[in-house]
Amino acid sequence: MNSGAGPVLLDLCADEEISLDVHKLLGDSAIVLERGDHSWSLENVATRATRALFSELEAAHPERVAWAVFDSADFGAPQSRVRLIAGPKKLIRMLQGMPCSRRVSIRDAFAERGEVPPASYCKNQTRSHGGGPTTRSVEVQSFTVCAGHALTWCGSDGQTVRVMTARDSSVLMGFPSSWRLPKGSRASQRAVGNAVCVALSKAITLAAIAVLNGDDAVATPPTPIKKRAIAEVSRGEFDALRRRVDTLEGRVAPCEETLLDD
Repeated sequence: MNSGAGPVLLDLCADEEISLDVHKLLGDSAIVLERGDHSWSLENVATRATRALFSELEAAHPERVAWAVFDSADFGAPQSRVRLIAGPKKLIRMLQGMPCSRRVSIRDAFAERGEVPPASYCKNQTRSHGGGPTTRSVEVQSFTVCAGHALTWCGSDGQTVRVMTARDSSVLMGFPSSWRLPKGSRASQRAVGNAVCVALSKAITLAAIAVLNGDDAVATPPTPIKKRAIAEVSRGEFDALRRRVDTLEGRVAPCEETLLDD
């Protein structure tokens, strides 16, 4: 394999921190290509440097390397986690063709364990345009779980309740309650934040199996929808659903009138 970097990549590698990360990815890619591995995948943050790297590798090996950017939330993870995945061309195409899973909220993820989120919102380290904290409701997916710092539980006004534990973060990554974390809060948060979401990992594995079997698509069983008791639905969520139903009914009514006139 020709592991030389192109002009765009060489320019980016002038930054020492970027260079170390990119050169590691380049070395890992060289290993799997030289061995001729039938199935492989590499995951990383979709930066300008990683995009340039895999674009150059894809150009050099069009039948053996492909890449795309995926959000784990589309595969059923309870967090928005956008990552670049590289692998054999057919595996990446398989992933792109997989239907989006049912959206799983923070509340859904904790409910699967028989637990309730300790707050109605969470926030990350960023600030909104107005200068206040950036928050998300537990009725949707969380922000990306990071290795360096955990997300924070808060109220609708951004008032801190407490910092998420590594165990909380592991729920958002999709790990089961039986999963053993490293000792120490920093080590465990780093391990969880550097992992690949279970939902996306499962999708990659299913795609790899399909490629190995020579299938044209991934056979994915339908995701069972867990019914929630009315007591578990918040007033805000109920009002949002009611407004959505009213909007849909408003769109359907003219169509029904047209059909009756015909």
